[in-house]
Amino acid sequence: MNKRLTKLSKYLTYILRHEPHSIGLKLDEEGFLNVEELVKNANASGKKITIEQVNQVVAENEQKLFTLSDDGQRIRAN
Repeated sequence: MNKRLTKLSKYLTYILRHEPHSIGLKLDEEGFLNVEELVKNANASGKKITIEQVNQVVAENEQKLFTLSDDGQRIRAN
């Protein structure tokens, strides 16, 4: 993973494990966030990320820190 994606992975870990409310979100009962809302709220708070980058982090992360729902619409930390 390149430097940008590594930073994004750390940010996603922070949001999904510790502070989803810091960008105005709440995990659902299964621990998932909607990917579109995550990207929208992250961008509104000053982070510049895309859905494609989030998907790339999930796919390329060797430690498998994240899981996408079967439909690819939600993400959670493992």
